[in-house]
Amino acid sequence: MDENLHRTVSAYRRLATTLNRAKTHERLTAAAGVRLDRPDVQILVTLLDAGEPRRIGMIAESLQVESPHVTRHVAALEQRGLVERVRDPDDGRAWRIALTEDGAEAAESCRRVTSQWFESALADWPEPERAELARLLDKLAYDVCDHLTAQLDSTSSAR
Repeated sequence: MDENLHRTVSAYRRLATTLNRAKTHERLTAAAGVRLDRPDVQILVTLLDAGEPRRIGMIAESLQVESPHVTRHVAALEQRGLVERVRDPDDGRAWRIALTEDGAEAAESCRRVTSQWFESALADWPEPERAELARLLDKLAYDVCDHLTAQLDSTSSAR
């Protein structure tokens, strides 16, 4: 294996492991002042990033999980008043999930804490390196997601 590729994959694993640890999530929600499970935070932040209500299937696709998983969490978030169902303007029979004011505040708080962590970690990096990191991570995310989606699609169609 190419040494640079090996280093990239190794670094990604270290970062993903650190960010996905239960203790990291507990620190995030404590600092954000919210008590939410990881999937709940992911759903809220996904809706915040989208900037508009989304169908359950669109949320599931962006999180790369199955729709029933999202449906369960949305129901719990709805009971807590963090999301609400709104009519789909494109199809009056369908529903989209929208953030309530409290849901938007929770999502913004979680996003702000995460951004502060990264800002602190990158504080000593010169701006050109920060810009290059942003560009390369964005490119990596798109390329890996596109590649894995294409593989999954080809595997599904081959069945």
